[in-house]
Amino acid sequence: MANSYGNPWKIDTATAVSAIAGSRVFQIYDIILTSASASGATVVQDIDGNIKWEWSGDAVVYNVHDHFDPPITINGLTVPTLTSGTLKIYVKQMR
Repeated sequence: MANSYGNPWKIDTATAVSAIAGSRVFQIYDIILTSASASGATVVQDIDGNIKWEWSGDAVVYNVHDHFDPPITINGLTVPTLTSGTLKIYVKQMR
């Protein structure tokens, strides 16, 4: 499966390149990581390299769910680390 940017965004491939253009600002309400394997790691950054969310684990995890209230505001999106699983990001575009 390739990365998909509907709602939710579904990311299964890490990329050092911004997946979403930096001129687009979003609010993230939920992040769900499914089927992460042992010794996994995931990092979500804005286009400036600021870490907005990260997870690491040393056991098999079938579902990590974080809800943000207030939501995280992010300018652009990069997922430079995704060792396993699929990342689902629920967003609302601000501008």
